[in-house]
Amino acid sequence: MGRQNYMTVTVSDNVQEIFDEFVKRKNLTKTAALSDMVELYMLAKDEDLYLELKKKHLNVDGIRDMLADRDSEGADAGYLFMKLRPFEDDAGEWWSVRTLMEFYMDEERKKGYTWFSTESLFFGMSESKVKEYNQNIQDGKSVRILFALNDEEIDNDIAYSADVLQVYSAKLPVACPDMDADSSEKARIWIKMCNVGEETRIRASMLKITSTGRDLKETIRNSQYHFGYVSFK
Repeated sequence: MGRQNYMTVTVSDNVQEIFDEFVKRKNLTKTAALSDMVELYMLAKDEDLYLELKKKHLNVDGIRDMLADRDSEGADAGYLFMKLRPFEDDAGEWWSVRTLMEFYMDEERKKGYTWFSTESLFFGMSESKVKEYNQNIQDGKSVRILFALNDEEIDNDIAYSADVLQVYSAKLPVACPDMDADSSEKARIWIKMCNVGEETRIRASMLKITSTGRDLKETIRNSQYHFGYVSFK
């Protein structure tokens, strides 16, 4: 079996000798030169298709959605949204999404609340968004977070939800704001929540990304949009 990302190109001895001397004189690696050649070939053959695929693999749409979320001001607060996936903890143990949610529900049963954290936004949530959500909570308004997953049973859809009690965000990873928290974990975003459970009424197909209007179901299926703000269409 060939190595991943490894390409073999057969050329005449004459072309090979010229190419060897060319990259040597230009102080280039053959890998860099061939990579440029492949990109130029695709541009020459079908520029529109190449740019479409380039955007897809660079996740341009996902990044655009995250930036729009970060910069949006005064928009409908809607729901907080998180797409969860299995992960490996520091001890090397793999956690499924369902195992993780059982952990949150168990912690809530013990304390009456639980803290969820994420590093999905590199600079955390904007101060205006944090203030908006916390003000809504103080005013007695319902603020909720929806959790989506993708596994053998659920196809990129909402599976769990919770009521939000507090939102905290920082530009650099920090420990949980709760001084009584047992974990030493650090994250940029911390969300205190309760009433964690399975969500059966709200589907991803009912929702849009608030800042861009893009369909949530299609977005999480086709890009790396993991955390943000959503609302009903």
